[in-house]
Amino acid sequence: MTISFEGTRVVVITNALAGQAVARAEAVTTAVSLWRAHGWEVTVRETTKHGDAERYAREAVAQGAHIVIPAGGDGTVNEVANGLVGSTTILAPLPIGTVNVWAREAGFSMDVATAAVQIMTAQRSVIDVGKCGDRFFVLMAGIGFDAAVVQHLYARDKRRFGVMAYIGRIWSVMWGYRGQQVCVQLDDEVFDVSLLMMIVGNTARYASFIPFTPDAAVDDGMLDVYMLVGADMLTGPFRFLALYLKRIMPFLDPHGISRRVRKVTIDGTPIAMQLDGDHVGTTPTRITIQPSALHVLLTHSAAQTLRLAPWGMEKS
Repeated sequence: MTISFEGTRVVVITNALAGQAVARAEAVTTAVSLWRAHGWEVTVRETTKHGDAERYAREAVAQGAHIVIPAGGDGTVNEVANGLVGSTTILAPLPIGTVNVWAREAGFSMDVATAAVQIMTAQRSVIDVGKCGDRFFVLMAGIGFDAAVVQHLYARDKRRFGVMAYIGRIWSVMWGYRGQQVCVQLDDEVFDVSLLMMIVGNTARYASFIPFTPDAAVDDGMLDVYMLVGADMLTGPFRFLALYLKRIMPFLDPHGISRRVRKVTIDGTPIAMQLDGDHVGTTPTRITIQPSALHVLLTHSAAQTLRLAPWGMEKS
């Protein structure tokens, strides 16, 4: 089901500090003009601090908005999603962040002007979200090494260096990172391990290219889990490479643990956590799946790739 034009109420939530957003401000203005020219009633709100995007999204729901468009990166998408979960207001991303994983998963172009056109013809679908403590996530929860990387990544570096900021921080954190002893429960299965990293995926993509949870689906009512265990990260690059190549070279073993579950519990030594690329604190924690909790717009090609039926229709 695509969105009609005349009378559609849209709230655009901009994050002026996301990725290269300052340089793309003109493109956002052009996108808003395009939508208004096609009959959409568009309100633009700009965030000034963490939490604003979620609050604005909740207010948009209360005011009867049909679509909320986070014009930012995955952090902005996450905040908006937290404000929309449980409502029928639709999330549609305008990619102005550093990596824009959800926008890529949803099939939108990284060119803002093109993405603005795609939003007008996109298909409405409903997806699952993960829940970690009292926060929801669209993409993934990360525990351990990747969360430590995010924790030590400065926003100014992301704006200045883009993806290279992540790569630089990965290398600096990797050499001193050590596994932490924890008890992990995946549904009824218990692991006492030295945990280096855990990815709890709602979607298949991770940073657009590393297939930690390649079979994850956003509407299957399940979470896909990948655990990397060991004493340190010195062999990390080789294990990541083995994981990347495993689909074409099945004999490669990255020495990880993969499961598909509905509930994850982590106890033991406190470890850094991230949700959709933003640091959110430390374990212990409990992670669950919330089926059919968020309405989104997807391009038609992405909906087919993700095997999602349009909202209001049964999945074949």
